[in-house]
Amino acid sequence: MDRIFLTNDPNTFHYVTMVCTRRSRLFADEGNCRILARIFDEIRKKHPFKLCSYVFMPDHVHMIVNPHRPELSTILNKIKGKSARLILDRLMKNGAERTLERLTLNIANRRYAVWQTRSAAVDIVSSEFMIQKTGYIHNNPVRAGLCKHPKDWRWSSYRGLHPANRDPIPLAVDRPADWKPDEIECARPELHLSRE
Repeated sequence: MDRIFLTNDPNTFHYVTMVCTRRSRLFADEGNCRILARIFDEIRKKHPFKLCSYVFMPDHVHMIVNPHRPELSTILNKIKGKSARLILDRLMKNGAERTLERLTLNIANRRYAVWQTRSAAVDIVSSEFMIQKTGYIHNNPVRAGLCKHPKDWRWSSYRGLHPANRDPIPLAVDRPADWKPDEIECARPELHLSRE
């Protein structure tokens, strides 16, 4: 894991990016997104951690998490390991040879990697930084031209963080205890598009 301003303090929130091997667009497939969401839920039950915001992009994932215990690296390894096994099983069953070729590390042993080995993580050092990163996460699909507004991207926490929205989201989020409704409102994309 790339440790940029990273501590193991159990009260620290972290902005994390996990990238697919060779930027493979694995999460352009709804089935793979469902697998990843299910794995997040399973890992959270066994190793409780707060998931404050997230977005599943076609070739990477952004999230803000607070791992408590165990350490962040342990939780990320569990998420990446279990999701990789299930996604690879699904790809093999579906005969997705072209995708499997992109994920091949060693052709002779038919070893694959769904995720890049390292994940980038940065400590969230202030509420302003939390709001900025949350806005960045939710606007990622808009900037990539995948939707016109963050609320339109299914694999995001955007709708779950806005009280006016009653639509269910595929992966529940925890709102940080120190977030106030006006801070959540400040994370609206319209306020951040001009800044980024």
